[in-house]
Amino acid sequence: MRIKRSLTTGLAAAAGTAAVLALAAPAQAAEVIILVNRDQIPTTAEEFGTHSCDGLTEPTDDHDYWIFQLPAEAEAEGNFVDITATYADATGSERTRTMGVHGGLLGDDTAYVTAPTGWTLLDADALVNDPAEGATFDLARTCPGAPTEEPSATEEPTSPSEEPSSTGEESPTAGESSSPTGPILPVTGLPLGTAFVTAAALAAAGAALLLILRRRESQES
Repeated sequence: MRIKRSLTTGLAAAAGTAAVLALAAPAQAAEVIILVNRDQIPTTAEEFGTHSCDGLTEPTDDHDYWIFQLPAEAEAEGNFVDITATYADATGSERTRTMGVHGGLLGDDTAYVTAPTGWTLLDADALVNDPAEGATFDLARTCPGAPTEEPSATEEPTSPSEEPSSTGEESPTAGESSSPTGPILPVTGLPLGTAFVTAAALAAAGAALLLILRRRESQES
């Protein structure tokens, strides 16, 4: 009987100790996913109304910084556990970035995620501890990077007629003659070809006349 009573007493004591420990240990908070404020998306960093780079260490020009805040109304315990942001890149394709890889915590209830400059934030969700039912978080501000400059159009090569000649003189433009531009002297007398023809004709006539005269002299003698 004594052994039976001892076993009963021991089991009762163990059960009581376990109950005390269970009541003393704090309940573990559940991690829950909440969404970003739906009124703040979609947007680019440049289009968003509030810009500030406060708290960021040497932000780079080729990335936008998206700073999120966990409001008091969310009643979450602690800070963000993680944030996943969904973007549209320059081609319209969807890309995801996470706080754990492309961002970090900035302070109490504040964290950031980076993305290449110009991407559009389409959506974001956050993992937090034990938030209130229906809780959301906010996009508090952005730190836009420098806009990407479009390459300038390539100028058309200059045509050969527009390039200066190797002597430093400009080539004549279309419709202009390449002859000298000095004063043109008037042409006097007969053209040279006509003068030669006339001289040859006179010489032939003289030779024929001389031949006739010699024949007459020979007949008379």
